[in-house]
Amino acid sequence: MAKTKVREILKSEESTGEKLNYLWSYYKWHVAIFLVGLGFAVFMINDWVNRPISYFHVAVLAPEVNFDEEEALAQDMTELLQPEGANERVFVSFTPPGRLYERFVAQFSAGEYDVVMMDEEFYEQYSDSGSMQQFRLNGIDEEAFYQPDIYDNPIGVESSQVPLFEEYNSTDDLIMMIPGNSERQDRIAEFFETQGFEIELID
Repeated sequence: MAKTKVREILKSEESTGEKLNYLWSYYKWHVAIFLVGLGFAVFMINDWVNRPISYFHVAVLAPEVNFDEEEALAQDMTELLQPEGANERVFVSFTPPGRLYERFVAQFSAGEYDVVMMDEEFYEQYSDSGSMQQFRLNGIDEEAFYQPDIYDNPIGVESSQVPLFEEYNSTDDLIMMIPGNSERQDRIAEFFETQGFEIELID
């Protein structure tokens, strides 16, 4: 139908200017919708290309967190790890009990966290789930490690053993663990090297 209308306009004896006016009046909404759709597609592609990429992600799950420390810790960790990619970012997420907990669970399940810290209560919920990476840090006293019965090796350590985490109230006096589904094990090793440790990730 549209092609027929175009042929009729083009074959008419009207001047070129009048033909263009006819075409514009007939198709202006088609053009407008196309341009809006094209603009939206360009925006979405640009947004996807420039989206932040997680270089390293630390999560804190505890009732006593100070959100003012969240960005400061992320900046300190960025200076330590120095991600090189233009879009690569170091993320720190503080999660107290409540509405944000669902976000923590979703990101934990998706393997987005590389290090997590929890208080004793949350540790009890997660320690028997089989979802944590077994590991050891050299030079740490055995009494500082946490090892539930279902594991052959420790899955946690006192966060105060890590110098950077001891500097912040929100990350001190917690239990630090490594999710078993993290895919950035080289970055995990890199981080602990900045803290003076060699880490052994145990299968």
